[in-house]
Amino acid sequence: MAKEGGNPQKFVKHRMELAASPLAIRLPVEVDKYVRSLPDKSEWVRNAIMAQMERDLKAQQQDAS
Repeated sequence: MAKEGGNPQKFVKHRMELAASPLAIRLPVEVDKYVRSLPDKSEWVRNAIMAQMERDLKAQQQDAS
């Protein structure tokens, strides 16, 4: 049975605060199949989004200089 308020100990190693509500997205069929096949799809999606965000921010900083 799930603990009230989720499972915060799962994210202790990352020390990140998670948003109160989840983000829902629709993916192309092949991407969806791949992501759903992963053992920890939520972790993978979070890491992919954060990696892209870092690239975007770095590009913005380079454009500003």
